[in-house]
Amino acid sequence: MAIGVFSGGMLGIPYLDKFLGAEVVPGRLGRLFRPVAALAGSGRKPTSLRARRYAEQHHLPYLAVEDGFLRSVGLGIQEPPLSVVVDDLGIYYDATRPSRLESLVPSPLDNAALARTRDLVAAWRAGQVSKYNHLREYAGELPQRYVLVVDQTLGDAAIAFGLAKPESFQRMLQAALDEYPDCTVLVKVHPDVFAGKKRGYFDVAALTTMPRVQVLSVDAHPVRLMEMAQAVYAVTSQMGFEALLWGKPVRTFGMPFYAGWGLTHDELDAPSRRSPATLEQLVYAALIVYPRYVDPETGERCEVETLLAHLALQRRMRNPFPPVVY
Repeated sequence: MAIGVFSGGMLGIPYLDKFLGAEVVPGRLGRLFRPVAALAGSGRKPTSLRARRYAEQHHLPYLAVEDGFLRSVGLGIQEPPLSVVVDDLGIYYDATRPSRLESLVPSPLDNAALARTRDLVAAWRAGQVSKYNHLREYAGELPQRYVLVVDQTLGDAAIAFGLAKPESFQRMLQAALDEYPDCTVLVKVHPDVFAGKKRGYFDVAALTTMPRVQVLSVDAHPVRLMEMAQAVYAVTSQMGFEALLWGKPVRTFGMPFYAGWGLTHDELDAPSRRSPATLEQLVYAALIVYPRYVDPETGERCEVETLLAHLALQRRMRNPFPPVVY
């Protein structure tokens, strides 16, 4: 079996053949020079258009590939993914159509799967991991009582595909102020906004003038921020899913993959495809079955527990060092 890939960025991913479970055939100028069983591309991004068109024209399956929810130590510009998702139906952040993840969540769990999932959640908390794991925990003083509101970068594909709009962020902020009148509203602005690389959905200058609103102005690992929060507010950010792993109440203002299952308080109505599920069902589907993992030490496919242990070790080994080493 071979899978065709047109995207140069995807072709540069180490272990791509391991992730796909097949030989990778590079395409050039919209052509493939060998027969393939399917085409793979970067989710629903514009860069995947050529692969999607080729698959449609030649009546071949299209596989949407995106970073996994437990990705790596460093950011995408620094390190390749150690986890990806491969979806033959849609892609997890596109709520306008079915995805393979959606079909997996309702699956019943036997006792072994249930125990494994609960152990995984415990390991996630103990390892203090997140999607990316290169940052230190926030070392500053946090408000005594606060709710965490999560911004995203302007134009993030997960906003429109997650049935949200730019106005969703203002509704989210106002809801946090109204629903927790005795709490500070701590707004986590995306680090690329402070770096000047991208814009977010919040006007940071306006936020600083609002009573009870505090802007987190440094880039930090999100675990302590979520662990100490009374609740987490998200539009479609993955931080909402991670907050569920920490047992926090989560409010959503879009329709991310973790919403619509009865586990979050959602502003939008869930698609009819989604019905109440347990947290264990969601975690089992989203972290154990749906993604594919590679062991960075062997380059071979592995289970989520192996990668989680590796990332937790990297965090423990980095923490004793000062922030800047000369």
